[in-house]
Amino acid sequence: MESKTKIAIIGAGPGSLAAAMLLSQLDYEVSIYEKNDRIGGRTALHKMGKYSFDIGPSALTMPHVLTSLFMDCKRDILDYVSLLPINPIHTLYFKDITFPLYSDYAATKSVIATYFPGEEEGFDRFMKENTKKMLYITPLNQFNYSSLFDFFRPTTIRAIPSLTLGRSLMDDLARYFNSKHLRLAFSLQMRYLGMSPWDIPAAYSIIPFSEYYYGTYHPIGGQNKIVEAMQQVITENKGKFYFNSEVTEFEINGKEITGARLANGQVIEADYYFTNLDFMYSLTNEKNKHVEKREYSSSAFMLYLGLNTELPFSHQSIIFPSNYREFSTNIMQKNVLSKDLAIHLTNPSATDNTMAPINHSSIRIMVPVPNNSSQIDWEKETPAFRQLILDTVKERLDIPDLEDFIEEEFIITPADWEEKYHIKHGAVFGLQHVWNQHGFLHFSKKIPTYKNLFVISAGAMTGSSLPYIIENAQIATKKFLQKEKKSK
Repeated sequence: MESKTKIAIIGAGPGSLAAAMLLSQLDYEVSIYEKNDRIGGRTALHKMGKYSFDIGPSALTMPHVLTSLFMDCKRDILDYVSLLPINPIHTLYFKDITFPLYSDYAATKSVIATYFPGEEEGFDRFMKENTKKMLYITPLNQFNYSSLFDFFRPTTIRAIPSLTLGRSLMDDLARYFNSKHLRLAFSLQMRYLGMSPWDIPAAYSIIPFSEYYYGTYHPIGGQNKIVEAMQQVITENKGKFYFNSEVTEFEINGKEITGARLANGQVIEADYYFTNLDFMYSLTNEKNKHVEKREYSSSAFMLYLGLNTELPFSHQSIIFPSNYREFSTNIMQKNVLSKDLAIHLTNPSATDNTMAPINHSSIRIMVPVPNNSSQIDWEKETPAFRQLILDTVKERLDIPDLEDFIEEEFIITPADWEEKYHIKHGAVFGLQHVWNQHGFLHFSKKIPTYKNLFVISAGAMTGSSLPYIIENAQIATKKFLQKEKKSK
């Protein structure tokens, strides 16, 4: 009887799990090695007493990508996860005005007409033009872009007008909205990319568009339920998980990986290896030059609070500083902390009563901050910065007694992201999403390639949200299958 092809997957984040689902469904012998004691990476669950928190992502959009992944594995996502729509998507708190925006087209248009009369037509044009942009750009995600020739495919050439080259997202939004509040409202999704909307290419307008077009969702129990569902499918397909199994280096013979060495000295042998890019930093000194020369995104200071009260706020509240451009410049160019903060507060209890007991709240507060290339001493800065965040929330959301309700508290600083999660510079959104780091210019194309090694997750291609991580895993899997077919 012919033995199965063995595949070792390094890490148990969502990209690894997506690849493992697809490969185990195709009857490959799949083994996943994870350095921690649980799956998920930044999509993991964090529990404190009676409170549950999502460490990372706070909402899911483009759910069809996830649905498609489960369909490819002959599963129905709704048998594993219950998705609840988040409405309003978020409530925006400016110094002079507060308003909600919804995934329902008519509801958002009504809000715009109420607060910004005459701007509704701009919203119509934004949605119409980005529908076309999404149609042209989406197929580009399926290409590997390993060479310049990929840019001359007919599909790529057709998409070029939609890429609005040479224009920033904020420049592009000025074509639709006169109000600075609306321009910021339709660019705040750039927090997912860790960049300033004045720097990011206009093509990324499809990200705010997708929230309004596809809706935004919360799985009952938190985003971690998605990776738990993925683990369940892999286990049903007889895939194996090995926890507390950190891969420290690969053993190499010429252009082939011959083994993956664990921290305990054990060597894992497989026919093929799938890995997150973070594990490739130690392969060669040659590669490290490319790693250091790249431009990285911002980091995030995270505050998780278990409150013995129910907050009367929507699922997502966004607090804006007086001068958002100055705030962005401080993070991305000056590498300094601001006094006037942008804050993303997630209150899942507004949608889901399983994250905290009744009449309690599990609150996650995210503040964009410079990455660790800034040399900020977080051990020294954390107490004062934590207090600044709490004082800002108390004032802007009018909850002066907030601190009286805190029962549980947990903080993640940029230093923690780098030390505990092994994220380069603590840049939680990876590389900056600029043109010279896309496609065949992406630095993963500059490092040595090995014939039985495939790179997955956000490090493989530019795109750090769950739908794009899944698509990257699908691309890597497709590339593997093509190679397997040729070798037989």
